[in-house]
Amino acid sequence: MVSGDSMLPSLEEGDIVFFKEYKKNKSRLKNRQIVIFNHPLKNKTLIKRIISVNQNNIEVLGDNIEFSEDSKKFGLVNNEKIIGIITSKLMIPKL
Repeated sequence: MVSGDSMLPSLEEGDIVFFKEYKKNKSRLKNRQIVIFNHPLKNKTLIKRIISVNQNNIEVLGDNIEFSEDSKKFGLVNNEKIIGIITSKLMIPKL
């Protein structure tokens, strides 16, 4: 479940995301994909958009730059930190 505002308007607080598991040397990472990964420095999981891919690392950015902790703050993310690639979302209507 999405927590926070860093991916607005693409993902909102409370959205449930579905993902395919990232498998090193099998999954293909591309610019503009949204990924789930373990923070490179802290013990937490993040969801961000890939803006650059190289052999062993990705650069990520939140869609809502003003409220995003991303590669501008913690640098590149090693591919080993990637959990999965977002495939779809389930929006929970607000009552």
